[in-house]
Amino acid sequence: MTEAAEDFPAGVRLTVTSAPPAGFQEGLGKAILAFMNRAVPDGAARRVALMLHDAEGALVAGLSGSMQWGWLFVAALWVADDRRGCGLGRALLAHAEAHAAAEGCHSVWLDTFQARGFYERLGYEVFGALDAYPGGQTRSFLRKRIA
Repeated sequence: MTEAAEDFPAGVRLTVTSAPPAGFQEGLGKAILAFMNRAVPDGAARRVALMLHDAEGALVAGLSGSMQWGWLFVAALWVADDRRGCGLGRALLAHAEAHAAAEGCHSVWLDTFQARGFYERLGYEVFGALDAYPGGQTRSFLRKRIA
């Protein structure tokens, strides 16, 4: 951990650490959300999760995200290795889009560094990219209008 005082007003101390204290990230997220809710009315995010389980109750695919300001953000979409290629991811995304549209969302956005072609085949368009993130790959940001 390092501490420095340059470039900051008196009484303000900078701490840089690779091990933030428990609750730091959650507290920072709450502070940012509180600011956003003051800056942009009706900004409360609503979480959404879609889960597919097999007959034994094991999770075989899932999607998690949040809806805010008319947008669905897909934070994660996962399909078990032995279930890929049979349409589960496509079906989950279609159900998430329909749910978001029914909840008042007009568009969806997400980012990926592995499945850009998958999303483009489903009507998503790239609106940004980070090269070499992670190394040797491109992290693409995609969006789709749903309503």
